[in-house]
Amino acid sequence: MAQLKGTKIFVTGGAGFIGFHLSKKLSSFTRNLTIYDNLSSGKVENIKHLPNVRFVKGDILDLKKLRSQEKTDLIFHLAAQVVVPYSMENPIEDFETNARGTLNVLEKARKDDAQLVFASTAAVYGNPTKLPTPEDYGFNPFSCYGLSKVVGEEYCNMYSKQYGLEVTILRFANVYGPRCHGVISDFLDKISRNPEKLEIIGTGLQSRDFVHVSEVVEALTLSAVSENAVGKTFNIGLGKTTKIIDLAKMILKILNLSDKTVITTTNVSWKGDINTIWFDISKAKKELKWHPRVSLEDSLKEMIMERKMIDVGNAR
Repeated sequence: MAQLKGTKIFVTGGAGFIGFHLSKKLSSFTRNLTIYDNLSSGKVENIKHLPNVRFVKGDILDLKKLRSQEKTDLIFHLAAQVVVPYSMENPIEDFETNARGTLNVLEKARKDDAQLVFASTAAVYGNPTKLPTPEDYGFNPFSCYGLSKVVGEEYCNMYSKQYGLEVTILRFANVYGPRCHGVISDFLDKISRNPEKLEIIGTGLQSRDFVHVSEVVEALTLSAVSENAVGKTFNIGLGKTTKIIDLAKMILKILNLSDKTVITTTNVSWKGDINTIWFDISKAKKELKWHPRVSLEDSLKEMIMERKMIDVGNAR
């Protein structure tokens, strides 16, 4: 990514899961990287050892502080409220962070005349009837979280059209990897506490497109340097879908617990939960030259090894 050398880069939410991995990679390209995070879910420990990084504790809802930061060339906007159940219980706070917060970041981008890459989500599609789902499917959010991200996307498109801002939107499927949160880390935590039982929230028939965080970081950096990316929206997923029950069985197989751990389900999901996420990623492959290569099973083995839960060399 020689194109980013010397670029002034600003990452909102840079102390979070995806933000840490992105910032780690960016810190090797530029000596002028600012991470702006309120630490509501991110951790300063994630980034304090990164070279060439300036950390600012700040909230994207604080427009005055946001705009007062040093002028930047490129903004990666990752800061968001991302928990679907929380959004259903706290829709106003979810809207403030994801919609108003994005508008504030766009205002900084407009003031600085900076390029912006916006992290969106599969939740904007809701429960699509077309699978795999392409970018032009349209919006049909099923949760307050999905709706607030739609508003963020629409503001991005408006600023692109009306102010000439260079904006790219990436819609992420289920991102996982080291330091992740979500269903995979939840399963591993539960098994660590009690290897005899694994409870799945919902029916287990929900299906997800799992993409490794390293692939997401590559897509983010590619979108920042590709002329084909400006003004466009891309799905970022593996392009495959896995049922949650099958994910559980895959983890138990790696751990040699297939015949020992009892899988149960609540049969009751949370409000706003989506049935199936399965991305059509042909547009990103063609226009970003982005090709995910990390398999789910291999990554699960690595994550389990990192947690010292098993010697995966003995996994069957």
